Amino acid sequence: MKTPTVVAADAALLPRSPNLRALAALLVLTLRQQIHGRRLLVLSLLFALPGVLAAVVSLGSRFVPPAESLEFALLLNLVPHALVPLAALLYAAGIIQDDVEEQTLTYLLLRPLPRQLLYLVKLLATLVVTSLLTAVSTAATLAVITLVASAPATSGLVERALKTAGLLLLAQVGYGGLFGLLGLLTRRSLVVGIVYIVLLEGLLASLDTVARRLTVMYYFRVLVLRWLDPASGKEWSIDLATAPEAWTCVLTLLGVGLLLATAAAFFFARSEFHMKTPAGS
Repeated sequence: MKTPTVVAADAALLPRSPNLRALAALLVLTLRQQIHGRRLLVLSLLFALPGVLAAVVSLGSRFVPPAESLEFALLLNLVPHALVPLAALLYAAGIIQDDVEEQTLTYLLLRPLPRQLLYLVKLLATLVVTSLLTAVSTAATLAVITLVASAPATSGLVERALKTAGLLLLAQVGYGGLFGLLGLLTRRSLVVGIVYIVLLEGLLASLDTVARRLTVMYYFRVLVLRWLDPASGKEWSIDLATAPEAWTCVLTLLGVGLLLATAAAFFFARSEFHMKTPAGS
């Protein structure tokens, strides 16, 4: 047995000016939901992996790699290639799906908020959680590398940590907008998202072709080369003479993320959702 379909046209009855108090309450509610779930625990363990690997590699082998090599391998490859998109996928793709599965979407839609803003506020909460998780992991990993690696670059450590966290935040914006829309388009968003991460952001971004400019990872790497200038950056085969300028990369990541988020918000506003009642579940 199912409840009547929730139709997007009901949003037309909402007040024209958004209720800021209701927006703030929704933001806090979404943050509480996301930080109390099992998902955060799993991701916290995964984001602790770079620091653990740095310690194991440095303390468990005779040859202690230099700090720059560990930073490049862990913070500039493992984290942005695997952990950042995975966190965005697990959180952003479930922005609405989680409420549908938990049968709480109806209660959210009763709030005096336009549907577009409802979606965008929930996406903002997602970006806050994933960005904080990434920033803490970045700082912790850099601290571990500085303590255990050979030739640690202690000068400018705080600046490198802030720049790295900022770059990862830009990637989160792009991934969050993409996977949020994906979660509305298909129920198999997890499978489709993983395939996208592996094939496009993993494989395509590493090929020296024009097509890699369609990936988030390409613009992230260009920014890394321009702002951090890692010695191992030549492995990415990016010619800075022909690559976009830093401000172009920043605007591209922010613009694409905002465009996808806006498209998802309007798609959500015009979508219908069928939810079972407790008696029919």
